[in-house]
Amino acid sequence: MNREEAQDLLKRYANNQCTPEEKILVERWYLKESGELDSGHGNNDLSQREKEIWLGTLKKAGLPDERGGIWLYVKIASAAVILLFVGFGGYFFTVKNEPVVQRAVKVTDALPGGKKAVLTLSDGSRIILDDISNGTLAKQGNITINKTSDGQLIYDASGAAGEKNFEGTYNTISTPRGGEYQVILPDGSKVWLNSASSIRFPTMFSGGQRDVTLTGEAYFEVARNPARPFNVSANNMKVSVLGTHFNLMAYEDEASVKATLLEGSIRVSSGTSSALVKPGEQAHISAKNISVSQADLEEAMAWKNGYFYFKNTDIKSVMRQLSRWYDVEVEYGGDLPATVFSGKMYRNVNASKLLDILSYFKVNFRVEEPSSPSEKIKIVVL
Repeated sequence: MNREEAQDLLKRYANNQCTPEEKILVERWYLKESGELDSGHGNNDLSQREKEIWLGTLKKAGLPDERGGIWLYVKIASAAVILLFVGFGGYFFTVKNEPVVQRAVKVTDALPGGKKAVLTLSDGSRIILDDISNGTLAKQGNITINKTSDGQLIYDASGAAGEKNFEGTYNTISTPRGGEYQVILPDGSKVWLNSASSIRFPTMFSGGQRDVTLTGEAYFEVARNPARPFNVSANNMKVSVLGTHFNLMAYEDEASVKATLLEGSIRVSSGTSSALVKPGEQAHISAKNISVSQADLEEAMAWKNGYFYFKNTDIKSVMRQLSRWYDVEVEYGGDLPATVFSGKMYRNVNASKLLDILSYFKVNFRVEEPSSPSEKIKIVVL
């Protein structure tokens, strides 16, 4: 949505030309929900109102005043739409086939995730990567494990030529709920781990294959080596590549495993079935059946690029992503509305901002404080 269209909406609001639904949404979003705007201004004071809307919304979103494009667009037709751009698109939500309702929700905030992971060495010792200082963490034979200042783990195998003592030994990097991490494997392949995920890999790749095991979700940029295929095993399936970029989502609580290819080629196999995936395609693996279709690359890569992306997503699927990233428990208090959500939002905001948006559309929440330090915040979907 461009600036002229947004200004047209504001002018229609100032001139009392909005529909009742549009007026409710504009006032509730800007004047009430921001908490920074004075609703006592007259309708003719448009320039002052635009300024307050701009500054108040920026402050609520936790962003600087860069005049980069924050606007609200409301359309009431076959679908109810709220569109709020923050920078290059911080919020964008579409909710289909549901009337807009006002929901008052008190939210106890859950903080977003960050760079958190645990490294388990071959001898069973554990290193908490978010607590330890940068620099050399460990040495295994002639392989050095380093942590960089930007929260990245690098396996330096440059001194391991001819090394035999550590062949067949494995390390594991695990991210908790609310964590993500990046590692460069001994062969130079780069791996980005999403929350609640882990990768197990040899401290030194030898022989004719490079085999790793994944739980959860990860994006791979595999170092090309035609002599040694790179194989990822997850949930009774395998992805085989020579050198390529792909995302693999293999959470056990999701309906299927999804392998999305950005460049190169991969072969996915499960049981006796297999399929070749081309760039821009996504393989769905479920109950030993494999189907390949065109991928929505933005949706598949949203987590790595720092935001949530929903596309006709039901509330349970939305809440699974939230529970992993914000490390909260989710319960359901009754029958759920048949609402589906489409849109995106930055992952670096507190959970309350996303719940605020969802609460507009026939979904309400009760947020329960943990009763002890060992318990988590609980979100009950009503």
